Amino acid sequence: MSVAETQYFALLRSALWGTPFVMEGEVEWNAVMKLAKHQATNVLLSSVALQITGKNRPSDSMLGEMQSAMRINLINHLQLRRILVAASKLLQDNNINPVLLKGFGLAMLYSNPDLRQFGDIDLYVGLDNFHKACMLLRTMPGCYTWSEEVDSGRHYNIEFGQYPMEVHRVSADLSGHKELAIYESIEREGLYEKAQCVDFEGLKLMIPSKEFMVFFTFFHAWHHFLTSGVGWRQISDVAVTLHAYYGQLDTNKLYQWITSMHLLKPWQTFGYLMVDHLGLHKDEMPFYEASCQRRANKLFSRIMAEGNFRRPNRFKRNKPKRIALKKLHSFIGIFVSFFQLADVFPSQAFHEMCTALKMGFQKKNQKK
Repeated sequence: MSVAETQYFALLRSALWGTPFVMEGEVEWNAVMKLAKHQATNVLLSSVALQITGKNRPSDSMLGEMQSAMRINLINHLQLRRILVAASKLLQDNNINPVLLKGFGLAMLYSNPDLRQFGDIDLYVGLDNFHKACMLLRTMPGCYTWSEEVDSGRHYNIEFGQYPMEVHRVSADLSGHKELAIYESIEREGLYEKAQCVDFEGLKLMIPSKEFMVFFTFFHAWHHFLTSGVGWRQISDVAVTLHAYYGQLDTNKLYQWITSMHLLKPWQTFGYLMVDHLGLHKDEMPFYEASCQRRANKLFSRIMAEGNFRRPNRFKRNKPKRIALKKLHSFIGIFVSFFQLADVFPSQAFHEMCTALKMGFQKKNQKK
């Protein structure tokens, strides 16, 4: 690791666990904060940096930028809280009990919830209540929707000025029918049967079960690694969730869910990085495996290069317009994705490629 990377992780660990920041030598603040922005963790690092005195204290201009970032994040939280409370109360008054995904549900697990960066609200309402919930939320003051079409796949987008809300009929998109059936079983238990009730701003809100919080936070990070790039913000979410629920998890159930979705190797590889770089204790990382260091080093390089949703994808941007060329382009894209993933996770890459090809042929046959 470079000096700036070493300093970045020292600051991030201090922010996550509330431990003192100790670093020999002068902090390379410009390089460190550039990394933090790339990984969407600049607010976390700023909270530590503002407490530093002496030679390692950032410059006045850098401190001003940090204070501004923290102020903007706090304003976002306050506005999103207001929208969430109003939306949840409206739904509950109409016999719909939404489940809060990600966002505030994860922020509650941080030592200081206002330091987690996010900019939208995710509410899961399920299939049966989806249309009714969307119609109700569209009556809220100041809301804007992209179209009149309510049923828009996984979720429906509603915006309140600059603050988006995603109303979920399902919590995740999956291509393969077999995996979808397995995931639906996991989702049913985590979001219906064993969901938790928490107090939020004086309102009783539902959040997923503890096992589903851990599983879904990782699964969401994995999905973004497959598609657009994952940053340390999302990986920190997994680490913080594991830390908060240590000793409270049904690890047998968690293992069953992870293995049934063919994700044990990715889970252990991300886990190695959480222990090695984020400072999560080994005991708090279920199914920790030290032997995956080589694979973890490759994953580390990818995360540092790609950052939070910032994977460059010129292939998708250059998609042709002709139908025949479009099909060929999509077919080639499957193999491009395969080789990108196979460098770190060969078995998962093969599984993803087979699923994509199978779905492509099924769509072709359905059209015929």
